[in-house]
Amino acid sequence: MSQKLSITQRINFPHSFKLTAPRQQMLFGYLILLPTLVIIFVFRFYPMLQAFYISMTDYDLIKSPEFVGLSNFIDLLKDPLFLNSAQVSLTYVFFSVVPTWIISMGLALLFNRHIWFKNLFRSAVFMPVIMPSVVMALVWTFMYHQQGVVNIILGWLQISPIPWLRSSSTALWAVILIGIWRASPYFMVIFLAGLQAIPSDFLDAAQIDGANSWQSFLYVKLPLLKPTTLLVIIMSIITAMKVFAVPLIMTNGGPANSTRVLPLFIYQTAFEFFDMGRASAMSIFLFAAVMIITVFQIRLFSAGEDE
Repeated sequence: MSQKLSITQRINFPHSFKLTAPRQQMLFGYLILLPTLVIIFVFRFYPMLQAFYISMTDYDLIKSPEFVGLSNFIDLLKDPLFLNSAQVSLTYVFFSVVPTWIISMGLALLFNRHIWFKNLFRSAVFMPVIMPSVVMALVWTFMYHQQGVVNIILGWLQISPIPWLRSSSTALWAVILIGIWRASPYFMVIFLAGLQAIPSDFLDAAQIDGANSWQSFLYVKLPLLKPTTLLVIIMSIITAMKVFAVPLIMTNGGPANSTRVLPLFIYQTAFEFFDMGRASAMSIFLFAAVMIITVFQIRLFSAGEDE
């Protein structure tokens, strides 16, 4: 008889606390997850809790934080600069994500078909996604120059040069175009994965019933893409609400605050004006807005499934 005893045999646990096989598996799973959970707590949840605490203080990075309660939140609701920044962010989000959904879906439908050099074209279209934000912003700054590529192309079309980044009426639209250009290929890949996961039996049945390409898309592909569409909508909105590098490098929020989105205003308030309390309160507002929009989208898409 073997003299080796297991850990549970060497330790006299009470009968109710003995590690049975299911409990050992559960404990092993918790031990595997523990390092990841610690990292998430230290680098995600703890900073969020710290930001919530700082949002209720008057803190300038030099003197100790002074508790002021909800004063920062109340003052922000009366601050025209904050309200303008929130409006700019909402404008950017709406006019960048809606075209992104349409373009990314169209590209996914195109590359889901049999076309010549499909892999080459797909790789070329995906290039903006892997381009660093700083490099992309610098390249587009030169392209938007008065004598840049964009105005040269407009000149070919007999359109006068546009002061893209020097006018408050066009600067935000210039930034929005960059957001669409970069986000569409990324979400194209997600839509393409969803299209390729649709069983061919459904499409064959629709074709036998006499459905054309548009009807197959509208009544077969689009309903089956509902989970993918929800994922794209939520991710695109969150990504658009966090835009920061492009407006910082290209315009620094100008001209006349026309491109100062909320993340950029948070950065400037914290590290240029040294008002960490107000900056943290702004970040709480941004977090709440993202959560509300996400929950609304999930409820909207799951409403029909509960019936």
